[in-house]
Amino acid sequence: MVLRGDIAIVKTVDVFTPIVDDPYIQGKIAACNSTSDIYAMGVLDITGALVILGIPESLPLEVSREMLRGFQDFCRGEGTTIIGGHTILNPYPLIGGAVVGVGKKEDILTKGGAREEDKIILTKPLGTQTAMALSRVEPEYVSLLDIEDKEKEKIVNKAIELMTLSNRKGLLALRELEREVGKRIGHAMTDITGFGILGHGNEVAKKSNVEIEIHTLPVIKGTERLAPLFGHPLLEGYGAETAGGLFISIEREYAEDLVEKLQKYGCYGFEVGKVKRKGVGKAYLSKDVKIVSVE
Repeated sequence: MVLRGDIAIVKTVDVFTPIVDDPYIQGKIAACNSTSDIYAMGVLDITGALVILGIPESLPLEVSREMLRGFQDFCRGEGTTIIGGHTILNPYPLIGGAVVGVGKKEDILTKGGAREEDKIILTKPLGTQTAMALSRVEPEYVSLLDIEDKEKEKIVNKAIELMTLSNRKGLLALRELEREVGKRIGHAMTDITGFGILGHGNEVAKKSNVEIEIHTLPVIKGTERLAPLFGHPLLEGYGAETAGGLFISIEREYAEDLVEKLQKYGCYGFEVGKVKRKGVGKAYLSKDVKIVSVE
């Protein structure tokens, strides 16, 4: 982040290998994932994205075009666009973006502002890692998981829905609520990605020097049963997510209002934890953590 007077310029880079077979959807997922860090810092306006694309020589040109089309379509939905980028030859496909956002200094939210008695709100259920692992199980082995084809399809489609659901909507909901109450009620924020809800919760706890208790884990229905079979620590709070939801530390009396506002904006909203006290710098799961299945 760079500050110029009252203006904040935020930048992020994110690149990863495809996790779905459809190149158009993969482009949208990559764009959603790349833009998420900007929104997680409280910035709504993205000036543009530089696409980073790695392709094998043998990859059909149409596949590259579809990935770029998906990326651009997502960006246009966010009110921004691809402004350039770089393509390299690579043994396997890669796609991602360098994204720049501009906002007011006063709008910036970091991981370091959580306060005692805040509530923690999560804007997407968890479980995309397990859902994507399920999508890659060969048909002859699916029977070992004791899962019907319809259930498998439902889990995978829910993950794709979540990985292409922009966190801009969640931030818009928070900003609208703040305008209504006339003050800043969001104190800290991040997004849930590779370190899981507990990993990123610990980042907020350490930066804010507080204790955070996670009492609820909302998950894609079915992933709570499948995660242990794949060796994924989803139920321990460390399941990796792609383009996961916002993790918001909010003034406690407005938690229910934010959940309602999120739903108005077409988002999910779950109260998943609370900030208990200062001077600890740690997040943890409740001993009786509640697992909520989301269809």
